[in-house]
Amino acid sequence: MRLIIFRGGGFAGLVARTELDANSLPRDDAKTFASEIARANLREQPPPPPEKSWPDAQLYELCLEESGPALSVRYSEESLPEDVRLLVAWVDGRPERVESIER
Repeated sequence: MRLIIFRGGGFAGLVARTELDANSLPRDDAKTFASEIARANLREQPPPPPEKSWPDAQLYELCLEESGPALSVRYSEESLPEDVRLLVAWVDGRPERVESIER
């Protein structure tokens, strides 16, 4: 299982990429990662409500790769569900994550 988080927008318009692969985690942490993904329930999250678009708004795209078809969901900072926000924070706290800036 692998989760890729893209964050874009903001004043500079850069896109940051954060990736975490369960295979890079110790066994117990990989189980916690799976639990965090299950709690976020990405496949069942309702689509975000339509909202006003701000030119410098922070946008998120989460791409989940696991057995079966990959899943991609998008949110703005304002529409990001709390369980998804907690998943992003958990991934951000992992030293095994790989970060880059996309062009």
